[in-house]
Amino acid sequence: MSGFPKLCAAAPLLPRDPDAALGDADLVRLICSDCPFYKEGEDEELECGAFMLLRHLLRTKVVTVGAILDAVQPADER
Repeated sequence: MSGFPKLCAAAPLLPRDPDAALGDADLVRLICSDCPFYKEGEDEELECGAFMLLRHLLRTKVVTVGAILDAVQPADER
């Protein structure tokens, strides 16, 4: 069992292609979905430091969606 159940559930909606553009909804699914501080629709204009860092790392391709999903999904769900 993963410690990121919402992220794992949203995995099919996320682009694994490292060249695919990541929209705001993709970033929120990837970064915020399992955060205990994130409340959908509430102060979504405010960005925490973790969100800003991960967004930067994803957009500069230092980290990929595929690498994140591989790290959090159980092997039988990949």
